[in-house]
Amino acid sequence: MVELELPILTIGKAIETCLRNHLAFAAYRLPNTNNPVLLAQKNPEIKTIADFSEINSLKGFLVAPFCQNRNNPMFLIEPDFIFEEGNPNPAFSKIQGIKNHSLNGFELILPSEISKPEYLGQINRIIDAIKDKQFKKAVLSRVKCVSGEYGSRLPQIFELLCEFFPNAFVYIFKAGTHLWVGATPEPLATIKGNIFQTASVAGTKPFCPEYLELGKWDKKELQEQQYVTEYIGAILRHYGPENFVSDGPYIKQAGGLLHLRTDFSIGIEGLEAQTGNLLKSLHPTPAVCGMPKQKTLQFIQAIEKHNREYYSGFLGPVGFGNSIFLFVNLRCMKVYKSGLALFTGGGITIDSVPEEEWHETEIKADTLLSVIGKL
Repeated sequence: MVELELPILTIGKAIETCLRNHLAFAAYRLPNTNNPVLLAQKNPEIKTIADFSEINSLKGFLVAPFCQNRNNPMFLIEPDFIFEEGNPNPAFSKIQGIKNHSLNGFELILPSEISKPEYLGQINRIIDAIKDKQFKKAVLSRVKCVSGEYGSRLPQIFELLCEFFPNAFVYIFKAGTHLWVGATPEPLATIKGNIFQTASVAGTKPFCPEYLELGKWDKKELQEQQYVTEYIGAILRHYGPENFVSDGPYIKQAGGLLHLRTDFSIGIEGLEAQTGNLLKSLHPTPAVCGMPKQKTLQFIQAIEKHNREYYSGFLGPVGFGNSIFLFVNLRCMKVYKSGLALFTGGGITIDSVPEEEWHETEIKADTLLSVIGKL
């Protein structure tokens, strides 16, 4: 039975307590809202989710990997306590007295970084494969590591992300040794009432007044976004022929970056039982994988030397008021005992310039590094 608590002093304080007591928890702030929420779980055992078909029966914070397997399962943090930002309440003492030593600690060893020359070489391999007509687009990622002890500063990092990225989905979650933080600009699926919404987000430029005009964007970025738009449109037609509305492409700011975005909405009345299949069809979209899906997925898994884990998967609250809010896990980092692993990447097409693609991953990583630098 979920105990709905009255507001506490700050979500930052609740995050600090959950980390200190080794609780499984998730804190999040939905885009364009002001009230963060924290879900805390008493039981140290995390519920794994085998299949998307269960989505309508779930209630909690859902976390799905880029590719589901035994080491990176989809799972649900189930709330025994729900806190909202606000005033102090004595009930907060309930989680202060719960300690789960079985969840003690973070992962210790940071992943290996790839060198710039090696990353450029991977991009050239992808471009050659595209020229050979193996696929049209592939998304290549890499890891950038920052050494240091950041565990005690995570409440402050969460609050800074909420402050500097009001349009993003900001979150932190801990489950087992997995501890992740992020501020993602990309929705995967929102369901409110009988309306299903998603978005095609692809193409990146640093914020500059010049790029606020669509006509100033390069062919490469426009084509990259179009691949994602066509993919999503085809899936929605399958579930509701001619029953969806699209708006875009338009330019959307996310912190110091600009993205091309097209919004979609579709009525799903009578299709509720198909929600899981719809999500399965969408994920991973060409925005994080490539086009076509299976060929690019095999290719990038063969050349990427790191495990994406939950980067470019999706996550968010489900089952509260019959709503679903799921976001693609971008602009994110995994917290280790000895530092942070920032995950970043970009879409490669036949028009890609390797040096520019490397620079794009750098400015994406700077989204979070700029916040860390304010600590």
